[in-house]
Amino acid sequence: MGFLIAFSIPFASAQNTDLTVDQIVQKHTDALGGLDHLRAIQTVKAKGSAVLMGGQVEARVTMEAKRPVLNRMEMVIQDQKFIQAFDGNVSWSVNPFTGDGEPQKASEEDTKAARDDADFVDGALVDYKAKGNQVELTGKEDVDGAAAYKLKVTKKSGTVEYDYLDAKTFLPVKSSGKRKELGRDFDFESFPRDFREVNGVMMPFQLEQRAEGKPVLQLSFDEVVANTPIDDSDFHMPDKAPASKP
Repeated sequence: MGFLIAFSIPFASAQNTDLTVDQIVQKHTDALGGLDHLRAIQTVKAKGSAVLMGGQVEARVTMEAKRPVLNRMEMVIQDQKFIQAFDGNVSWSVNPFTGDGEPQKASEEDTKAARDDADFVDGALVDYKAKGNQVELTGKEDVDGAAAYKLKVTKKSGTVEYDYLDAKTFLPVKSSGKRKELGRDFDFESFPRDFREVNGVMMPFQLEQRAEGKPVLQLSFDEVVANTPIDDSDFHMPDKAPASKP
């Protein structure tokens, strides 16, 4: 589960690894719970807390995702409701801290990024060939003191990201790439942590995101549930901003 340079020490090249790309991806798929369990999950809803801007802002957060690519994040900050969502075609947001707080369509760049990131719970690696992605093993690196396979993923859209899998558990420990904001590219990293089983699938209960090496968002979930009904209308841009709850 919809939006930097980590300290790393290369210690093995792709030529020295004993596993092929497809073997690594298969072990990764199995570590997540297997293709059958992954495909059985149709919706995910998570509730928890968020820390933004390096600890300056705290919020309650709710995230929803639904196959194939629908997602929504809602944060309540100082009794104001911030929403960012993707309905499969359009990325949109409600930001009461800028402008008039009414729903706004995202730029083409942001919508492209939302579409690239909309891999539901599977991620870019699971069933990557069917998704039109290309994957290349570039070697191993140290991530938070543990060896990780570094995989270059070229998505169908042409976007490139790097996914890092723990060399022992084959669970994801990091992803990195470029994002564009206001016409400028910047380095972006995401660190999923605290994996727990939900309906037979391992899901992260913590997520840290960094931009240009600085923390921008830390998520910690109290509850993650799967296959609860979520109406498609939750992901569609409303005409008016929803009222904030007290």
